[in-house]
Formats: sequence, C-alpha cells, structure tokens
Amino acid sequence: MKRSLLICLLAAGCCLSSGCGGGAKNQGGDKASNTANANGGNAATRPAKADVDFAREAVEGLFGGDVAVAYAFDWENLKVPGVADAGEAYQEMPDDENREGFRKEFIEEFSGSFKQSGASVGDLKNWREESREGERTIVAVDTATGKTMRVSVVRRDGRQLVSELSID
Repeated sequence: MKRSLLICLLAAGCCLSSGCGGGAKNQGGDKASNTANANGGNAATRPAKADVDFAREAVEGLFGGDVAVAYAFDWENLKVPGVADAGEAYQEMPDDENREGFRKEFIEEFSGSFKQSGASVGDLKNWREESREGERTIVAVDTATGKTMRVSVVRRDGRQLVSELSID
C-alpha cells in the first residue's frame, strides 16, 4: 500500500498546479455496489449519461474525495499527470482487497491535496466535448489558471469509464 500512497501523492501534487479542486457529487446507488467491483463484470449497471456529464461527475467526485465514484474510473488503464502509469500500479495489486484499498486511497489522497491547496471544483468552467472518435470522447474543461484539463471517457464492455486526466 505504500506504493499506492506514493502514486496518489504524486498524482495529486501534479494536478495542484492546474488550479482545480474539490466538491463531491454521488451518481447514485450504494457505495458498496459502486466500489466493490470497479472494472469488474459484476459492477452495477447504470444508464449511460452524456459523456460531458459523466466526466464532470467523476472528476468532481474524485476531487471531493467521494469513494463512491470509484466505479467511474478505468483503474487498469488509468493515466494521470505525474504518474508514469497508475493503471500498471493498480494491476500489480495482488488481489481484490488490495485493489479496493488502492482505489479508496487514491481518491482520498488526490482529494486531500486539492482541498489543502484551497482550490475548488467551482474553479472548473466551460465543460464541453472536445472530440469523439469511436469509443473515446475527450471532455475539456477550463481551470482558474487558464489551463485546460482533458478527461478521456471510454466505453468498455458497455460501460462508460474515465481512462485519463491531462492538463495543458
């Protein structure tokens, strides 16, 4: 778990310079079904949302520390600024218990860094679809520092998932 904590801190630290940060919004369902089988075949089936709405709720939940949004991320392939390959680190977890701990710790540490910076999810403006190609949509949002954060939403096995966050 120490490795996962380090990854979380690196990811959160890298994003702090973007000027965005935290409020929570739960997409519904109970926390057990939302987090229990992230990336698994038994995850609760949810109606599809517009990709912009899905990305916004996932990112706001992440920044707010809402572990109930764990189902929204493609943990096995996740890429975030400052972490060479968060998905690879997740895949190295030896069992479901450790993977669940990784998800929870990642969200809590990521959120904690944003909250400490004094940033707010209200700093994120102009959520929009930037591009769509096949099963991947890029959602863009402007930050208070004038940078653009991009959120990749993919469809895998009929599910919407956030697979990457980036800042330019």
